[in-house]
Parts: sequence; structure tokens; C-alpha cells
Amino acid sequence: MCILVVEDDTLIRMILVEELVDAGFSVQEAGSGDQAIASLETLGREPQVLVTDVHMPGEHDGLALASHVRSRWPTVPVIFTTGRPDALQRLEKLDARQVLVRKPYVPNDIIACIQQLGAAPAGLSNDTGGA
Repeated sequence: MCILVVEDDTLIRMILVEELVDAGFSVQEAGSGDQAIASLETLGREPQVLVTDVHMPGEHDGLALASHVRSRWPTVPVIFTTGRPDALQRLEKLDARQVLVRKPYVPNDIIACIQQLGAAPAGLSNDTGGA
């Protein structure tokens, strides 16, 4: 299992993926919801956590992607990220396995959420360093 990071901003995605790998996670990445779904269908394995931007180009934004993932694997935790205030209205009812992180964030914010959701690799301490 791994963390699936889906972010259309290449720089944000690269930094987050690098920090997650440095923290001991296995990471799969995609630049859109459509790419993520195609990758999941090809690999056919459950992600440990889905980290997705809410607004992305293509047929599947972050909400549609999360719905797709959870229809197949209902217990997968989802971390939504957004820098747009209008997205907050679409995310009113998050369940206990969903978290919203507002942009701008630092990778340690995401790592803390992963730990909070109980999906950190064995031995990962609360002090992860990084950017």
C-alpha cells in the first residue's frame, strides 16, 4: 500500500512527494483525477491514503476522485487540499476519515494528517523535519 498524491500543480506535487518519501512512505503520484483513476485501475491496489487537490482539470476533480476511490475501498482516508474558499462549501460534511488542509501548507501538515488518520509507517516519529 502507498500514499496516492494527486495534485495538478507540478511543483507542489514534487515537493510533497519528496517529503513523503523522505518520511518513509511509498508514494504514487498523478497530475489529475483522471490520471489517478487510470493508474489505480492499472495497478489495482488500495492506496493507504489519498491526498488530493479539490480543483483539478479533467473529468474527475478531487471530490469525484475521492468518491471513486471510496466506492472501491470504503475505508481509505482522504486528505483534501485547496486554496480556494469556494471549495469549503463543497466539503461541509467530512467524515472521521477525511481531512481538509488549506493551501498554502507545508509537507509536515500532510504528514501530521496521515499520522492523525493512523496511516503512518512504523517508526515514524512526530518530528519529521522537512520543509
